[in-house]
Amino acid sequence: MSLCKSARFPSSFGFVLKGTFNVTSTYDSRRRDVESSLVARGDLWRVEASHGSSTSGNENSSLFLVQLGPILFVRDSTLLLPVHLSKQHLLWYGYDRKNGLHSLCPAVWSKHRRWLLMSMICLNPLTCSFMDLQFPNGQFTYVAGEGLSTSAFLPICGGLLQAQGQYPGEMRFSFSCKNKLGTRITPTVQWPDKSFTLGIEQALAWKRSGLMVRPTVQISLYPTYGGGNPGLRAELIHSVKEELSLICGCALMTHPSAFASVSLGRSKWNGNVGSSGVVVRAETPLGNVGRPSFSVQLNSGIEF
Repeated sequence: MSLCKSARFPSSFGFVLKGTFNVTSTYDSRRRDVESSLVARGDLWRVEASHGSSTSGNENSSLFLVQLGPILFVRDSTLLLPVHLSKQHLLWYGYDRKNGLHSLCPAVWSKHRRWLLMSMICLNPLTCSFMDLQFPNGQFTYVAGEGLSTSAFLPICGGLLQAQGQYPGEMRFSFSCKNKLGTRITPTVQWPDKSFTLGIEQALAWKRSGLMVRPTVQISLYPTYGGGNPGLRAELIHSVKEELSLICGCALMTHPSAFASVSLGRSKWNGNVGSSGVVVRAETPLGNVGRPSFSVQLNSGIEF
């Protein structure tokens, strides 16, 4: 028997190496910026990285995180080491080399891990710089200097009540329900823009895919009243195949425009099915204000 056939990794190595790998890159010609993100995770490890750059404003933003079991590395200056471990509690000691800050980061979760509370308490000076609460119906996150961001939902009266956004900042409150004709109606209130949007989505054709029936032609209308950008936005989505979708529409608002996009392969339009994909979107103004623009998004996902 040859050496390559007889050599095998221990079972523990196979357990550590299992995981998923996802990469997304987007270029927008209007803002002239490039955004890229990478997420790779397994049962005992995680790597996340994102980078955004703007050629017009010369602005760069990046984030890098590595997790090896309970040990965390955030960017190039912050290290979190576990000092207490139990079935429902975890305590990290954190050190920010760049700013010379020491902190304690406790994490508490429920018995069945339906609730999770994490925070970062700086010791010099004594302040709470971060807090994150995750629960079955959403998530609340507080970051010092930025405020509170939320993404929460509640099933009620046969529909879904949602609250998304950041305070201080923009908040969206919506209620989504579907009538007997299959029309999805979503009234939405934006604050502090003080605008109201009535979303209407109707599937016009369906196609059987295995045991499921999915819409292949869908039309959407989004009239907006009040606020800083009132008007009407309409779009038509045609799913030619599971891996090919065509979208076209127009926005008759303060700055009227028409847009069209093609989604091929892996994208949110087909539930991120497939190993790779591309989404190309073009937009042109209907008046004399502005100029045509386009964006390109590349998506890839690998399971190993």
